[in-house]
Amino acid sequence: MKLYELLNPEKEYLKGKKALIFDMDGTLIDSMLFWRKPFEDFNEQIKYMYEKYNTVIEPKEHSIEFLKYLKDNGIPVAIASDTPKKLSIGFVERYDFESYIDCYVGSDDVGVYKFRSPAIYLKAAELLGVKPEECVVFEDNYTSVLSALKSGMTVVGVY
Repeated sequence: MKLYELLNPEKEYLKGKKALIFDMDGTLIDSMLFWRKPFEDFNEQIKYMYEKYNTVIEPKEHSIEFLKYLKDNGIPVAIASDTPKKLSIGFVERYDFESYIDCYVGSDDVGVYKFRSPAIYLKAAELLGVKPEECVVFEDNYTSVLSALKSGMTVVGVY
């Protein structure tokens, strides 16, 4: 089934699209509250976040069901996150996230943060085997939205 037929055949921006790329923190999962806690030491913040991903960070309502729906209908899905997978692995494993996505690309995989470059989105499209213009990106951060637009992808802002 084509993506636009599956989600909403009346949405013109979905025509010709074959894959979805999701930001993770703030878009699919409720982690932003924890990231906002101030730390003077970066290593302490990383330890704190590792513990939170392993224990208390939860998916946003219906996000797992939506990813499962996409997977069940053969829609390629990627996560493009500034959070390295090794940091969020506790969450990923607790909710079996990898069974619903085709790939997870962290900024550490491309060597640059999303707000600086569209490289992460381009890498996700490459791994999904689609052209950038065949992707829809879901993002909650304004500067990341701008970066995703530079990749030539359609972008949906999530609040």
